Amino acid sequence: MTELDLVEIDGGFKCYSPASGNPVLTEAKLIYDEIFRRNTYLRGLKPISPTGFVVDAGANIGIFTLFIKRHFPKASVLAIEPIPHNVDALRANIRLYGVEGVTVHPEGLSDHAGSAQFYFFPSMPGNSTAHLDEKLKDKDTIATYANPAIAAQLYRHEPVRVPVRTLSEILRASASTSDSIELVKMDIEGGEEAALDGIEDPDWDRIKQIAIEVHEAQHSLERVLAKLRGKGFRAAAHAPAETPGGIDNRIVYATRD
Repeated sequence: MTELDLVEIDGGFKCYSPASGNPVLTEAKLIYDEIFRRNTYLRGLKPISPTGFVVDAGANIGIFTLFIKRHFPKASVLAIEPIPHNVDALRANIRLYGVEGVTVHPEGLSDHAGSAQFYFFPSMPGNSTAHLDEKLKDKDTIATYANPAIAAQLYRHEPVRVPVRTLSEILRASASTSDSIELVKMDIEGGEEAALDGIEDPDWDRIKQIAIEVHEAQHSLERVLAKLRGKGFRAAAHAPAETPGGIDNRIVYATRD
């Protein structure tokens, strides 16, 4: 069982986190601010149904899942997270708040079923990724804000092999009986294109809205936008608020007319 810390963040909000050895910040607080304070994933979308079915892909420790359940208690959530340490925290946070209607799938998203090499970042679990080279490019940027020793601590990593499946396969295996998917939120640290390629046409037709963080945006953003527009969405990209200069991420909001 993963060793977890119970972190108190704001206004009585607490959550479990597997983060350890971070000398400069509390990652859970950054994620809380991103989701609860800045409403990053919903701000560019139309209002969602309070009883809808939401996919939280890259659920990490579950803060977005908890956000959805706090604001829409009758919504159902499919939480997908590949990193075992994060999954333990995700399940612990679901138990902590006693929320119902959440199904956890401990696996990654891809365009095929199988397994993949991921990398767990103990100091910043939300950075855990299958795309190590891309993630380590951010290390030099962070080193300009903190000294190199701290950057090295934040970006230390360890390999972990995890199962992967397509989103369509996971949807078929989930307990949801909903005909429509109110929202797909996707923040999967570089695997966005493969994950989108793993959605079959009948499932594309079910999706009403998407909020997706695109990493290495200068290399993949236009392809992601073209894919979404080709599936009938109106899609636009925005720079996330308070992102350090040099970090090449964008949030893409996709809605149907």
